[in-house]
Amino acid sequence: MLNKLFLCTSLFSLNVFSCLELNNLNLYHEDTNTISLDFIQSFEALNKSDIKGKIYFDKPDFFKILTLEPSKTDLIVNGNDVYRTDYELNETIKYDLLKVESQMPAFILFKSKKNLCNFLNESKKSDFISGIQIVSDDEKLKEISYKDQFGEPTVIRFSKILINEKIDKKVFEYDRESNLIILN
Repeated sequence: MLNKLFLCTSLFSLNVFSCLELNNLNLYHEDTNTISLDFIQSFEALNKSDIKGKIYFDKPDFFKILTLEPSKTDLIVNGNDVYRTDYELNETIKYDLLKVESQMPAFILFKSKKNLCNFLNESKKSDFISGIQIVSDDEKLKEISYKDQFGEPTVIRFSKILINEKIDKKVFEYDRESNLIILN
């Protein structure tokens, strides 16, 4: 579960970018409405298993991070609600997006490019993540590497990036079979 939150916190914390560089990534083009991609998060200096999963984003209100390995979890934003499901615990926790979005920079994807730029400028003062490097190929995001708050290097590699492909809205529904806990 901690890995899931760490991924959310780090995934799109792109403070190495200047705002002009955001224009080059197809993730932030005005005509981009849906995004889906695969990711592998590796912890280079630690003896930890890679985190493998998928990300889905249907602008402006739907976002999902699905981890498949080493354990299956979901983090879903559906409008103003955030659902975090841990399948091993058979538990879903519901949060109010406005109360947790500042704690998870991945949620900045819901913002406009201007708000994203403001976020990136403010995050340069943060001690949480440092040394961020972004690798892209033409317009596609390929990799984000950084050091976490403990100075440990991490790399997130992206593949199978699909832009503007139809995403079934059911992807953004939480597992109703699990125990629901609501935190306000």
